Amino acid sequence: MDAATLLVVLMATLNPNPATFTPPPPQVAPSDAARVARHAKSEARERADRERRRWRAEQRRIAAARQAERERAAAEAARTSAPRSGGTSYTRGVECWRSLCARYFPGHVDEALYVIRGESGGDPRASNGTCRGLFQIHECHAATFARVTGRPYYDGVYDPDANAHFAAYLSRGGTNWSAWSVRP
Repeated sequence: MDAATLLVVLMATLNPNPATFTPPPPQVAPSDAARVARHAKSEARERADRERRRWRAEQRRIAAARQAERERAAAEAARTSAPRSGGTSYTRGVECWRSLCARYFPGHVDEALYVIRGESGGDPRASNGTCRGLFQIHECHAATFARVTGRPYYDGVYDPDANAHFAAYLSRGGTNWSAWSVRP
């Protein structure tokens, strides 16, 4: 026996499971029905993406239109309700307090008169039950009112001078009207 044959016999006896070749399974092409279904799904996804993009664009357009309308309405409200600078003339009941406002609100006289017109109409005895005087000072400020003006709240709040003094304190000289429901 030659060496090659001996080697083959030896290998066969040592390896009880000889190497066998297993061919891969045959490839099966997709059927025509599967191709049609895959194409239909792809078209449906593309259609849905287009619709989603169109819907989002419409939502952005609607939001922009609403924002523009809100800004337009705010500008219109500010234009019609804001006091005019340069000496706006109010009714006699309000206009008579111009010199008082000039003393306590330098540079903000028209704004102070605007607040007086909206809050009390110029009546220093005006009251809604919890707010009193020209600037309608709320009774929650009673202790601060007494400290700032030196007068007790329930007597001094009806004094136009004390009321304007405290309103100037509360509004920081007419620069912050956030404590009032009527704002210039």
